[in-house]
Amino acid sequence: MLRTVCLFMKNRSGETTRFRETMLSSARAEKEIRKIGFIGLGNMGSRMSANLIKKGYQVKVNDLDSSSCAMLEKKGAEVVTDSKKLAGEVDCLITMLPASNHVLSLYNLDNGVIHNIRPGTLIIDCSTIDPSVAIQLAPVFKEVGTDFVDAPVSGGIIGAENGTLTFMVGGEDQGAKKAEPVLLSMGKNVIHCGPAGSGQIAKNCNNLLLAISMIGVAEAMNIGIKMGLDPSILAKVINISTGRCWSSDTYNPVPGVISGVPSSNGYKPGFTVNMITKDLNIAKRVTDKLGTPFEMGEKTLAIYDQLSKSEHGEKDFSVVYKYFKDKSLL
Repeated sequence: MLRTVCLFMKNRSGETTRFRETMLSSARAEKEIRKIGFIGLGNMGSRMSANLIKKGYQVKVNDLDSSSCAMLEKKGAEVVTDSKKLAGEVDCLITMLPASNHVLSLYNLDNGVIHNIRPGTLIIDCSTIDPSVAIQLAPVFKEVGTDFVDAPVSGGIIGAENGTLTFMVGGEDQGAKKAEPVLLSMGKNVIHCGPAGSGQIAKNCNNLLLAISMIGVAEAMNIGIKMGLDPSILAKVINISTGRCWSSDTYNPVPGVISGVPSSNGYKPGFTVNMITKDLNIAKRVTDKLGTPFEMGEKTLAIYDQLSKSEHGEKDFSVVYKYFKDKSLL
């Protein structure tokens, strides 16, 4: 952003002369992003930060889990145990945290990292949170001279591993443009959805549909299997027919149908039942405020809420297949 400064000088005759100098605001100065801080090294964050390292960025990481930090350190990251210190040392700060309260705690005005962030730093929050939180944070970051975008992701651990994630971006044009090359180092699609919070709105709608479709696939597969169909053959039929969807052809919930996915690995997450339940609760709060129907969402939330309260809460959300296969297991 350019700013014009009025300066006053005296000439030889003692008269005051006013002139204008256009200069680049240091708070908004465009600079190459080389140093990236990454806070939150869970199943997604650890893989995303590893891809940034592969792309040649200097990556500094922080997480409560020391083993996750150690793993990234072996890949070339610098571990910084103090999140505030990390925030003040980078050109771009990326956060990938579990829920809204974690994001608010990290960036809070009382003693959060926001006081350590340098003007001109790009802030990218990839967490999946309530849209209202992103909307609340945006003007705070603008006040301190930083660009902020919410950029939740879709693609799961497979997409995070392979660098093929889709990012749904909310924020001003300037921040979205600055974020794009960084995001494309971790994914293949970057969609600017609108102002702050828009990325979260798009992600929440996507995850609502994802949860509904996973339950639909689990229910349909269970019926076919109980009627004697081979699960792989049934999945093949679905995947070349009108029932085809990501929950069937890429992330099938039935063990043995697709190798390398959570259902074929004891439902090791992945995207946990507790996480999808959190996202469905966000959708419910939003629709309650809007006064819009949430009929499929209500049933989907009820099923995942039951799973969340069982021993399966930290398993992958595709474990919902077991709900239909044998409810007595829950």
